[in-house]
Amino acid sequence: MEPTETGAGLNNSGPAAAPPPSLSPSPSPEPPSPSPSRPQTRIPQALLWIAAAAVVLRIVTVVADRPKPDGAGLVAWKPFADAAALSQQAGKPVLYDFTAAWCVPCHRLDAEAWGDAAIAKGVTDRFVPARIVDRQREDGHNASPIEELEHRFHVEAFPTLIVADAAGKELARMEGYGGRERLEEFLSGAVKKFAPTR
Repeated sequence: MEPTETGAGLNNSGPAAAPPPSLSPSPSPEPPSPSPSRPQTRIPQALLWIAAAAVVLRIVTVVADRPKPDGAGLVAWKPFADAAALSQQAGKPVLYDFTAAWCVPCHRLDAEAWGDAAIAKGVTDRFVPARIVDRQREDGHNASPIEELEHRFHVEAFPTLIVADAAGKELARMEGYGGRERLEEFLSGAVKKFAPTR
């Protein structure tokens, strides 16, 4: 038997069989026509992704640039502008904490020391603690009261801790953060150097 047009080895005698339904051509449905009352526009998908990414980036930058609180940990920080007067009233020395948001050792000091309940209570009980946040890197300058304090105490590194009397005389200084033990020794020694004036 030889192949024929209708199939391989099939007999062509007899009535013609209809092709199977899956092989018969079917008319394609007409696409729905757009409504004449409103124009149909399509925004490319890439443009939607770009817009979504821009929104997410904006939210992230707003959250990241939000000003941090002027205090850290559990210490009852006082405004540095009031520190001298509070020192005079309370008969305690001022503890100035010069810090910066970008400073890694400053974050260690915040977490390990100012976040420790015993150290924070000791600082709050024995000093008038005042925190000064340097914004030179972020803003290109500091407010003039911060510039004045940093100049008066020759602050060139962060963190720098200065213990001073109510008149602004420096009694003790610690630059950098060398751990809790070194900090506790510094604070104890600084308190011994203070002679209250009333």
